Amino acid sequence: MTEPAPAPAGEDRPPQGSPAPPASPALPASPALPASPASGAAAAIAADAALYAFLTLLVWGLTAALCGLWQDDAALLGVALARRGQGWAGVFAPTGSPLRRLYELPFLLALATPHPVRALQLLYGALWMGNALAAGWLAGLLIPRRPLTRLLVIALTLTATSDYLTDNLTAMGYQFAVLMLLLAIGSGLRFLRGGGAGWLPVAAAALAASLWTIDVAIPALVFLPLLVAWQAGFRPRPRSVALLLAWGAVAAPVALLEWRFLHDPASYAAVALRPVPPGELASRAMTLWSENFMPWQWAFARKLWYVRPPVAIPAAAMALAAAFAVAALALRLRRMPLEPPPAPAARVLGLAALLASMALAANAAYATVQLSDIRYRTHVLSRIWVSLALGILAGWAAARWPRARLGVLAVPALFVGLGTWGGLERQDLFLSTWRQHRRELLSIAIGAPALRPGTRLILRSGDRPPVYLATQVEYLTISWLRLLYDEPHIHGLRLGPQLDTGCRPGPRGLDCWHAGKGDCFAARTCAPDHFDYDRTVLMDYDPPAGVYRLRASLAGDPLAAGAAAAAAAYRPEERIIRRPLSTAQRRLLLLE
Repeated sequence: MTEPAPAPAGEDRPPQGSPAPPASPALPASPALPASPASGAAAAIAADAALYAFLTLLVWGLTAALCGLWQDDAALLGVALARRGQGWAGVFAPTGSPLRRLYELPFLLALATPHPVRALQLLYGALWMGNALAAGWLAGLLIPRRPLTRLLVIALTLTATSDYLTDNLTAMGYQFAVLMLLLAIGSGLRFLRGGGAGWLPVAAAALAASLWTIDVAIPALVFLPLLVAWQAGFRPRPRSVALLLAWGAVAAPVALLEWRFLHDPASYAAVALRPVPPGELASRAMTLWSENFMPWQWAFARKLWYVRPPVAIPAAAMALAAAFAVAALALRLRRMPLEPPPAPAARVLGLAALLASMALAANAAYATVQLSDIRYRTHVLSRIWVSLALGILAGWAAARWPRARLGVLAVPALFVGLGTWGGLERQDLFLSTWRQHRRELLSIAIGAPALRPGTRLILRSGDRPPVYLATQVEYLTISWLRLLYDEPHIHGLRLGPQLDTGCRPGPRGLDCWHAGKGDCFAARTCAPDHFDYDRTVLMDYDPPAGVYRLRASLAGDPLAAGAAAAAAAYRPEERIIRRPLSTAQRRLLLLE
């Protein structure tokens, strides 16, 4: 006798030998079963990822493919060119200060690619996104099981554009150092929460990578014990002690080097820092700190140090992008489920106060740095702590007062909208400036596509050019000449009345001094830099056209005063190799 086949799972069948049930009329189809938790989680992750990618595109990516180098990023790529081929010694050599041992690494990596500028832009976008995701990770570790809080923190960090260098490659090293700091803190918190022992060396290594890239993370070091104590409930535990000892072992030698650097009268810090009285320091720090909470400043009241170039992105487009950002955030928030009761108010408010204090310390550390009055590199770190504080407070308040949820979430939405507008404002500035710079640099490359070995190049401008030049100062000029001619040891000079450089005609050529050498040149205590007339190419800046033009002869030129016979040897065409622009030049100037 054949056994009946087993019923499918979840389906009943009548006992054997029972009469068949009567036929029933057709019934409407059953509603679809609810999605499984796994599929729901995957859909939520995809929706979050789409929002983050969209915000990153608006704040950073709309002009990334169109923008070239702007200022110190050109200098850093030029340094990378000079160090190419030096092996590990070149990779870990300091750049400007003893702690900047990994500062050049992104530029060395980019120089190893066929498209160095585009590689840098992609890396910067990845760092921008990475910092936001790392901030969200911290939020999840500090306030667990709060997806709304995590989402708000990430969205706020992605659109926190309080710093002047938003969307600019000059901040590459800063962004990398901040990311490593966030990973160090996250790994440490993961270790405190019972993670494997491997999280401890990761936390130490990430902090070391941050501190040995640039010193932006140093103001946060004094707060790490407080953050650990908050996480541990202010009770000493073996893991807390182990973590603080590991971080302390990393930070101790760094603190010693930084102290020496800051007090060395011959260091870069002596030039970059301005001594100010304590009262003024406190005022400047509070001004910078308040900027974190005023996103309308980021969009509508940004300071500049040069005449703003023509608009590249209309204000209407910025407003539309900001509206899209708010709409995308609102759509995602609308689909977020209600969260369980919030954590105790004292604990959440204490954490927010700690994060706000960390932001204040980060701002105070840069209050005396040159260009801090225009928010230049002053908010790269503080914007992270403020985004965390605002996101945590907004998530807590939305759970604490569910009826006021819409009003509570309107605050982070305002920051996201105006922050997006501020990001586009920076994109507009750097894109329009780059268009002027490319015209200027292209004129140099067209005027002298290649130079014969031993040729020396002088770029000269009149008093105060009406625009901010790519070759505004001498160190930028040398950097651009290195990159344009792929020659790390090119001999060049930037002449201009405001640049503290100059030349004196001589019987065989020009005796010149570089920036900072004028006094010793006049006192004859330092040797001049000699430019033979027959090995020199001179270009003059044409302000109305915004280009450099080759000087064909020195007849009647001040550089030939009293040495007309010797200056007759100046024949620039004999030093120039006429050919089409090289592939490297075209890629450097984003012509292909």
